[in-house]
Amino acid sequence: MAALTRAGLPVTFALLVTHGETKRNPTQRELMHLSGASLGTVNRVIRALREQRPPMIEVDGTLRLPGELEDAWIRAYASTRPAEESYTSSVWNSPQDLLDAPLPRGAVLGSELAAEEGGAPIRAGSALVHVPDEVRSDVIRLGRLRPQDGGWIRLRTAPWSVDLLADRRTAPRPLLRADLLLEDDPRLAEIASGLFGDSR
Repeated sequence: MAALTRAGLPVTFALLVTHGETKRNPTQRELMHLSGASLGTVNRVIRALREQRPPMIEVDGTLRLPGELEDAWIRAYASTRPAEESYTSSVWNSPQDLLDAPLPRGAVLGSELAAEEGGAPIRAGSALVHVPDEVRSDVIRLGRLRPQDGGWIRLRTAPWSVDLLADRRTAPRPLLRADLLLEDDPRLAEIASGLFGDSR
């Protein structure tokens, strides 16, 4: 389905985020802007969601089955193994230092650090930051990051627009669930289940 291809995933994610956080039905042009995808890709995603049986989106843009779409998005996103790079920092000494760091607009904390910030019973041992390409160099400068294999700071490429998560510091629900799944750690799977339930 076009909504779950590598090109379609940012559009579907933008749709899930806007629906989940604002309860608003974005226009296709808004989805184009928030996802960074072309209008043609947005059109294909919306058409595919409408042609599902049962349809996953109404003519007015309302999601009919947001939980099922979220689950499908998480499985598809996790299967892409999103690109990331590891670093150490001469400014931040622990993952918790990033909780107070003035990260640039659009960069959000993910995985166990975001779960800790959300009240999960965990103390993160590493820091995952989702960074759109536009702000990657800003994050590197802010933390004076140095590349290092196995470093405790990981920057994961965020294939969507800075504006989609501009008002957030931590990953929204679909992305955090995907992060915890990608860690392949039973302890984090339990935390995800405690935060969100097994599914929605």
